[in-house]
Amino acid sequence: MKGILRGLWCALFLGFLGMWALSYDFYTSFGIDTDRRGELSAIQAHLRFRWTGNGSFMVGADQFWLASWKPLDRFDLGGAFFKPPRRPRVRSTWNQRGFWFIRESYPYSKLPLQVSEPASSTWLGVPSWLPVILTGIWPVRWWLHLRGGPLFSPLLERIRRRGVRSAH
Repeated sequence: MKGILRGLWCALFLGFLGMWALSYDFYTSFGIDTDRRGELSAIQAHLRFRWTGNGSFMVGADQFWLASWKPLDRFDLGGAFFKPPRRPRVRSTWNQRGFWFIRESYPYSKLPLQVSEPASSTWLGVPSWLPVILTGIWPVRWWLHLRGGPLFSPLLERIRRRGVRSAH
């Protein structure tokens, strides 16, 4: 079981690593799309992971109102891969560094609705290198342990050994 978990974690790390390299030039999005009946219309929601083409990784959701006569897909895998960038407008220094919190409401629908809930989207973003580091700690540590050799270089290994000796 631990081997399967390690393999999935390594695949996640390699996926983030590959997307980091492509996150500055392409828009890629994948996730789950759901449709459900709501009031007099239908609600379509997208739960997605996105690389918008600005070097950021975003997690979030969109919600839209659909006409009630449209066919519903209760569950659908959705995605767009390696499309032209869809970069959000930079609004702060944090955005320039790759950190985002986007909350938008769209104009009210002309569809017949009983509530005033607007279509909206909410996104939380971080620089695309951050998931690489966070998911890479365990695989890199495991790989270094398998090597059984010095951590990164002979110099760092000597520093580590001196610290261990002086602690005794």
